[in-house]
Amino acid sequence: MLFRSKYDWWILLIFAGFTLGNIWAIVSIFTGGGLGAWVVAIVFTPLTVFLFIPIWLRTYYQFDEDGLRIKCGLGKGIKIPYTAIISASKTRNPISSPAPSLDRIEIKFKKGSFSDTVIISPKDWQGFFEELKTKNENIEITADVKPMSKCVKLVIILLAGIPLLVIGIMIAYGEMEPAVNVSDDGIRIQAMYGLNIGFDSIDSIELIEQSMRDMRDGDSGHRANGYGGFGGTLKGHFQSSRYDSHVLFVRTNSSPTIRIERSRGGDIFISFRNGETTRAVFSEMIEAFSPK
Repeated sequence: MLFRSKYDWWILLIFAGFTLGNIWAIVSIFTGGGLGAWVVAIVFTPLTVFLFIPIWLRTYYQFDEDGLRIKCGLGKGIKIPYTAIISASKTRNPISSPAPSLDRIEIKFKKGSFSDTVIISPKDWQGFFEELKTKNENIEITADVKPMSKCVKLVIILLAGIPLLVIGIMIAYGEMEPAVNVSDDGIRIQAMYGLNIGFDSIDSIELIEQSMRDMRDGDSGHRANGYGGFGGTLKGHFQSSRYDSHVLFVRTNSSPTIRIERSRGGDIFISFRNGETTRAVFSEMIEAFSPK
């Protein structure tokens, strides 16, 4: 008889966070993602493919003829003879084990001249106890369990929430429109991949009555080191056949677009969701800028 493992909500959140992060990184890389996407992919892909997916698909506890087989993920697993099992009791012990739930059973068994324990989390723990008792009626069964402490609950919430929180912060920051501050000596763009531009490095500033998508004329270009999010948000360093190396702070479907032509470092393009905001920022730039 085979018993599938139970999966707690916090485990599912961790799985979801790593899976979504992995998908985002892979999509970003295939569309020219920068260093950040590569780092996330290098970390998340092995964890997702070799740890989380196998744990999800291959965690179970099987009653064979000669013993209890415990399997979790890609590992070989263990097999405990029924005659070696001393006791089985409910527990909330959060120690690392082949149990993706804190609704757990601790099995104590003989191992040579010593004893050892393993913790599992069958979904049907009552049925598991009943089946275990039929294999060896001398096994001591304890179904009572102490409530989980507040400290353990807090640790679980943090572990579950951190991956999703990090991804959420990255996306929220990437989607924020840039704050453009114009001073007497230059322009400061505050955003992901933001930068300061001195007027002495600017050749010209123009307002183009087109969106970035139209300006590229079908050439989507690729990211050298940038962010490509939802709704056509592009930020950072990009390359295309038309504009070569350039820096974007744009909504690709929004027009007009500000183009700042520089003598070095590549041109800069800026556009906001609201075209009137783009025009107002352009007017402020022109008022402060004195061509060389």
